[in-house]
Amino acid sequence: MSGTRVRNSATFCTTTGQMVEPQWLRTLGGQEFVAQTAGKLRSRIDDRLRTLLDTDEYAPPQLLSAMSHALLGGGKRFRPLIFVMMVSREDCLDASIDIGCAVEMVHTASLILDDLPCMDDAELRRDKPTTHKVFGQATAILAAISLLTLGIRVLSTVHGLGDGARARMTAILSHAVGHTGLAAGQEIDLRGVSGTSLDVEQKNWLKTGRLFAAMAEMASILSQRSVRQQASLTEFASHLGSAFQALDDLMDVVATKNALGKDTGKDIDRETMVTKSGEAVTRRTYIDYLHAANLALPHCGVEEELIRFMLRSIHGLVPSEIHRNPVTELVDR
Repeated sequence: MSGTRVRNSATFCTTTGQMVEPQWLRTLGGQEFVAQTAGKLRSRIDDRLRTLLDTDEYAPPQLLSAMSHALLGGGKRFRPLIFVMMVSREDCLDASIDIGCAVEMVHTASLILDDLPCMDDAELRRDKPTTHKVFGQATAILAAISLLTLGIRVLSTVHGLGDGARARMTAILSHAVGHTGLAAGQEIDLRGVSGTSLDVEQKNWLKTGRLFAAMAEMASILSQRSVRQQASLTEFASHLGSAFQALDDLMDVVATKNALGKDTGKDIDRETMVTKSGEAVTRRTYIDYLHAANLALPHCGVEEELIRFMLRSIHGLVPSEIHRNPVTELVDR
């Protein structure tokens, strides 16, 4: 099974026993232009999501409303933003936005299912009642199926690519979320697996890391990266995915519902990084992975500061006695 591990902490001082955050995470000045660029890109992604959800064919209004409720009007858009930034080519911008939107649809579908009473039994997501709370479980499940299949359809029909490239990317994304990827991680999270040596980080890799790695692979195809850049981009995305899931484990314990815009305390009876290793180790692991992702950026052929701004924005959500950065407007839950 693939996955990423950071063996040597870059954030732990053995002399003082204190966690020391990397300097780049504390660099807050001179970000106005970068923030404006990211904000404009996010607006384009939001607009495109609305357009892609619209259809001339008949669809039950209740089903469309459930899809819109889950997909629009909330969410950080972190995955589509990062995808477009990983492509980092102006001549591929429209295609990269469409593929990023496809990833966001697939991600949102997984959130609808994750929130169901048979899973996490959540009541709040993206500062709104969860989809099944508003539309009922049956319609919520149908909305998740519809968003998943719409995302795959958008990817398989994106303009500006040859048939071979579209087919490869469709296979990559569907593999990442299926029974050996995201769905596998969720099943292990719910029930565990006897007779295996899977640890928490490997489970987290399936739940979150596989999708980020798939994004890197698709971005490399679209942007025609060199072999070296492709390897570095995959390394960046793998570390970022591992950081994201460690952060999710941590925030479930230390953050409030109002701060996150979703339910917290849902993993208290499950094996997570926090329940296994404690808050301090989880916090350090998250920052180590984030730092490792940052170290890979110079070799990826991307606009580094734009992506680094996104990493700092996410980090601004983390309560810490060392660093507390106000959440930017870009990161709105």
